[in-house]
Amino acid sequence: MTLVVRRPTAADAPGLAALFAEMQRHYQQPVPDTLAEEAASFLCAPCAGGFEPRTVIAIDDGTVIGSAVLNVTFPAAELSRSLYIRDLYVSSGTRRRGVGRALLKEAAAITVAEGFSALDWTTDAANLVAHRLYDGRGAKRVGRIYFRLTGKDLVRVATGPLD
Repeated sequence: MTLVVRRPTAADAPGLAALFAEMQRHYQQPVPDTLAEEAASFLCAPCAGGFEPRTVIAIDDGTVIGSAVLNVTFPAAELSRSLYIRDLYVSSGTRRRGVGRALLKEAAAITVAEGFSALDWTTDAANLVAHRLYDGRGAKRVGRIYFRLTGKDLVRVATGPLD
């Protein structure tokens, strides 16, 4: 394997779209190809900085085999900006070859280079392989619970009474 990890360009959008489609199927949330293509095109556009997402991809022999999407969060410690790994995904056929480590390394490098104060992320509680990867990199577990509102509950909170 000749692994290259870098920021994507517009030419990488089709490969990233294919990876996104695989990722959505993996999480049992398939999406139409057009949606994966739109997401990939958005993330392959040049990043001007600020609060735009940062994306890194892993390529082996011309094929996109992994990606990490990083979102800017504010405020972090001492009213600073930090990066949050929203998704780090490695294609099922290429796992356990160091791709995740390489993506995490590049995410950390972007965090340092752009002056962010921290790099945060979550993972599924049952994903013990990911836990070992992150523990092995020196990441600290933070005692937080992750919440999400979607669908009818989101609409109810947005439009319902305050009580």
